[in-house]
Amino acid sequence: MAEREPLVELIQPNGMHRALTYDHAARTGNLLFVAGQVGRDASGALVGPFDPAAQARQAFENLRTILDAAGTGFEHVVKVTTYYVDADEIEAITDIRREYFGDHRPPHTGLVITKLGSPEVRFEVEVVAVIPEAD
Repeated sequence: MAEREPLVELIQPNGMHRALTYDHAARTGNLLFVAGQVGRDASGALVGPFDPAAQARQAFENLRTILDAAGTGFEHVVKVTTYYVDADEIEAITDIRREYFGDHRPPHTGLVITKLGSPEVRFEVEVVAVIPEAD
């Protein structure tokens, strides 16, 4: 009997902090599901406490690292979900998101919620992406 490849491949990219209870992404087939990202650097320290723009830049850099590790990029993202703790900070976060996505505008759901894991964390973003077939 031939060895089957696992249905789900968990991805923990080099250069990213290791979460205690999950890996940062899961690949199944050519789909990549990325865990919610906040503005934590490689050591796990929060960048720019209470600063939505600084946290957004770090979170989108984290997304870039994960997407690159999986063999894809922002241009292959098919869904974005963002959780905000303050509607007044949406514009600053959105401006950073546009820098990373450029003209690519995948479907997006934005939710304003009461709080995230700690009060200094201003937002969290998760994505679903397609991994293109190798040439």
